[in-house]
Amino acid sequence: MAFTVHRSTSLPAPQTWAVVTDLPEHTRHVPLTDVEVAGDLALGTEVRAVTRVGPLAGADRMLVTALEPGRRLRLVKTGWFLRGWADITVEDSPEGSRVEWTEELWLPGLRRVTRPLGDRLGPVLFGRVVDGLVSGAERAAPGRGSAR
Repeated sequence: MAFTVHRSTSLPAPQTWAVVTDLPEHTRHVPLTDVEVAGDLALGTEVRAVTRVGPLAGADRMLVTALEPGRRLRLVKTGWFLRGWADITVEDSPEGSRVEWTEELWLPGLRRVTRPLGDRLGPVLFGRVVDGLVSGAERAAPGRGSAR
């Protein structure tokens, strides 16, 4: 089972898309982690999220496996540290736009144990990421509402 984070914003869908798919910007909202993208966002692009705690570091490698610009991005985790996938969609709504972030993540060899943990912790972590990205864009756009 995957977890899903839903957020609505008064921002128009193209602006929301630009914000949630600015993957290096996710660095600001994921503790102890730097996100790097190898080139432009396109099918086959590699994304690395490196988490460091003191001298320990782990790289979460991902590949863009689906891309519908302005609407949908799918990342598949391919690294030794984390496995799973994330599907991020942005849709128009009467109030502006809506983000849906669905994800599964687990540790290789420990899927049965770690996937339920990811399903419980994921909404908290990734909800904060989406909230941070969207609320930052809303503050930069005068007269806009807040994420909810």
